[in-house]
Amino acid sequence: MFYDCLTRIPLIVSWPGHIPEGVVDESMANLVDIVPTLFALQDIDIPAGMEGEPLPTCTNAAPRDATFSEYGAGGRPFTANDLDRMRAAGGIRPFSRSLQWREAEGKRKMIRTRDWKVVHDPMGDKDELYDLGNDPWEQENLIDDASFAGKARELKSRLLDWAGQDTKSVPLPDYPPIRS
Repeated sequence: MFYDCLTRIPLIVSWPGHIPEGVVDESMANLVDIVPTLFALQDIDIPAGMEGEPLPTCTNAAPRDATFSEYGAGGRPFTANDLDRMRAAGGIRPFSRSLQWREAEGKRKMIRTRDWKVVHDPMGDKDELYDLGNDPWEQENLIDDASFAGKARELKSRLLDWAGQDTKSVPLPDYPPIRS
């Protein structure tokens, strides 16, 4: 869910007269930062509870050393038994029908710094820790390696601090029951 090809994408900003051409800023950002940035540039107060922060490239905001992401809406776990109960023509159970439940289940969270990434899955899947400096393709999950326990604790603590700021609940769609 949180592969770098999906979460680490370039943001290109052009603002003639304010941002010189060819400037490369390595600041970490999220797409939810765009609206607060536009508000800040227009001296509009950012509403309380709005997600995101002004981008340092365009404002006087301090650069961040980490970015956070979340996936899912907090629904119940989707199990193999649920998939088995789905029926389709010819007896084939299309996996695509299960996606609505997989999309809604849980609330997976990620913190990414320049060189590290932690993914936490509250639905019971194994947490993940990657040393992106040495393993940019995220092939070796270091979460169980005792020599990285301190790094895992540090990043999980920051992730929990960030997650604790989220007070919004997401209403879940009323999916029809899975029938045998």
